[in-house]
Amino acid sequence: MTDAAESARTAPRHLVFTTTVADALALETILKPPDRGWRSVLGYAFALPPLIVVSWLTREAEWPVWFAAFGLAGVAAWQLARLVLRVERVRAARHHPVGAGQVEFSGDRLKGTIGGVVVDIPAAPDVRVETDAGHLHIVDDGQPALILPLSAFAGRADMAAFAAAFESAGQRTQSILGSD
Repeated sequence: MTDAAESARTAPRHLVFTTTVADALALETILKPPDRGWRSVLGYAFALPPLIVVSWLTREAEWPVWFAAFGLAGVAAWQLARLVLRVERVRAARHHPVGAGQVEFSGDRLKGTIGGVVVDIPAAPDVRVETDAGHLHIVDDGQPALILPLSAFAGRADMAAFAAAFESAGQRTQSILGSD
């Protein structure tokens, strides 16, 4: 590797940004998609009891009344399920630091502060990078470690290049540790 390529790879990168609760919610969407685990049966859990009651109460009614009652019960159960999922995400998002932040990536570490919380993340094989339309999320061993909004970068291409550089640093760390 040439000296110019080596210095470009290790040149410190300083990022300044502000994260919000919406950014933390975006991370929660990546970590816990709404259609996984118990969340996939939540709508049914809220819908079945009222639908059984509606069915029993409207057993003698004409089909339009029965259909309307089932529709209302279904919509109410769907909205209740959405509310429960939203409350769960908001509560989980409170665990992520939000506010003004600045981090520096140099060599094999990402150090800085976000909302007064100190962040020090090594580039390691178990640290993965997740991206969505407006964020770069760094997840350390299944636990969210850092949210970087798109505003911290010059654009999507810059965000993708940063993600690749961070993952590359983690792979280099693995190859160095594996060579012992």
